[in-house]
Amino acid sequence: MDRTNHNLISNIPEISAIYFALLQCGYDYYSIERGREHNDTVRSFVGSGAVPSFFCGIKQNTCEVYPYWPRAAILETASFYLSPDHLRFREYDAFRERIMLAGNIADGERNQALWTWIAEFPAALSQVLESDAYQRYLEWENRWIAEQNVKYEKELSLIQRCLDMCVSKYGSPVRELQIVINPIKCVYSADYHLAGDRFVFSSGDFRLDSVIHEFLHHVVHPVAVAHEDMVLERGRVYPDLDESYYLSGDTADQLNAFEEYAVRRLTKDILAMDFPKSLTDYLRKLLE
Repeated sequence: MDRTNHNLISNIPEISAIYFALLQCGYDYYSIERGREHNDTVRSFVGSGAVPSFFCGIKQNTCEVYPYWPRAAILETASFYLSPDHLRFREYDAFRERIMLAGNIADGERNQALWTWIAEFPAALSQVLESDAYQRYLEWENRWIAEQNVKYEKELSLIQRCLDMCVSKYGSPVRELQIVINPIKCVYSADYHLAGDRFVFSSGDFRLDSVIHEFLHHVVHPVAVAHEDMVLERGRVYPDLDESYYLSGDTADQLNAFEEYAVRRLTKDILAMDFPKSLTDYLRKLLE
């Protein structure tokens, strides 16, 4: 894996703009498990600038635990498919295919209503990016990001060692890692994005196990899919998984549940520097 400037905590202005806009639309998940000083600072940016009403459409009722799933994550993904001037989509068909094939998004969450709504994203995002209020916020966020790099220097070094092993042992295509931490995003919300050979971890907080966990999803996923018949035959309910994983009971949900269970188990092993020789054998043993 290329080590050049890739294992640092950083931000992506487009993703930062999404959460700044959400903040103006009543998003209050920023305050969970954060200190008073942090929350007071974030709160000071509420009402600092008007944002397009488009962003209020992120909140849905399909996920009781986190009503901003999956649209906030979908917009993060969409930001990688915008033209350099942010005014239009590029490779729109590839973006749409990625969302339509995602195993953790229900069909009702990616119906025509989503695509009609998301057509307004480039213009809405551009308006936020160009606003003085957002630029003032971003100046503070940049300072906050620099503090996170100092605070987690040792953990970042450990992540590098773990991921180097995963790449060499499990054939990951990743050559660059970017850890994007946003001070507004909920600390329990973690997403990942594959942009070419770059793996982007996106969350509201830096947590060592969470970075490893999200990275492992893209490693485990193809192996889990290859064992679809065995997963469906077992039809198991896996320990410590939320009931939402089994809501529809269809093939995608069962595969998604198994993948999540396998990634959780594998994360614990890898943090203990115990790397299975074969992921195929490892997953088969879990199914047994």
